[in-house]
Amino acid sequence: MRPEHHTPSAALLSALQANALLLDLFDQAGQLIRMALARSAEAGVADALATELALSHLLAIRGDQTEVWRRTGRVLAFAVPHGDGLLAARARWLRGLAALGTGDPESALHELREGLSGHPAVTAWAVADFAEAAVAVGCQEVAGAVLARARRQPYGILRRLELRAAALTAEECDAERLFLAALQEADTAAMPFTDARTRFAYGSWLARRRRTAAARSQLACAHRGFVALGADGWTGRVTAELQAVGAGELSGEVSMDGYGFTPRERQIAGFAAQGLSNREIGWRLGLSHRTVGSHLSHVFQKTGIASRAELGALDLTGEEVPV
Repeated sequence: MRPEHHTPSAALLSALQANALLLDLFDQAGQLIRMALARSAEAGVADALATELALSHLLAIRGDQTEVWRRTGRVLAFAVPHGDGLLAARARWLRGLAALGTGDPESALHELREGLSGHPAVTAWAVADFAEAAVAVGCQEVAGAVLARARRQPYGILRRLELRAAALTAEECDAERLFLAALQEADTAAMPFTDARTRFAYGSWLARRRRTAAARSQLACAHRGFVALGADGWTGRVTAELQAVGAGELSGEVSMDGYGFTPRERQIAGFAAQGLSNREIGWRLGLSHRTVGSHLSHVFQKTGIASRAELGALDLTGEEVPV
């Protein structure tokens, strides 16, 4: 007799998709999603929506915020009127993740606040995202409150997320210890996206303290991780940070743009010329809006211009520091 060929049920496929995504097993998740889509006629509403969320998770990591909003909109259109808090919370979390990847912490914080209150299971997985968004927009107390509500884990994946969240919200004297503890957890089992984000956060923290060589090492590792995953939004963000701690700034040399800008000043001037506010620039570069304002004042002094509106007339295409 030939052995029977068993295929997983739609419900089991949904569970396997979610687990693969939470473990950063994105290739495996993609295979499971394709399997679920091929059998979509057999799936009930809940399982079909779970596949929408799985696709949204991959798209959020890869930086397709528009498609994430469209797909999670379908989920919310069902979940909210039917009172399915878990589906709604997962949809809001993925919207927040997508917004973080594209450099929009305000939208990320709104979605995370909207969806995660009262849902401790999802909050535990989203705690580092919540902390990152809240700190970026100056709501440190919100990040701390979410971290306090998250379930404390002595080890494992949730532990490494909580350590990153704690590092982002910690006092100066504790932050580095917490970042290093999160990276030590990464040695137990690789989670490429989670670990790249920790290195990105730690590298940005080091860069703000002018520990340039250490910052470049962490940021370069993060960059390699994001590139390998096709995480375009995250790759762009870490590239900007790497350029800001490039060789010219490290050696004290000025840039080759004719104005005497440092790499950081030229970078900030370019963003300001595009119409970004100081707070938006600060988020992209891991700086406070006051620090951005200070750099812009140096730009104004070096060029003799008097307002942001005049930045567009500057030649900001000087040679970039290679990464």
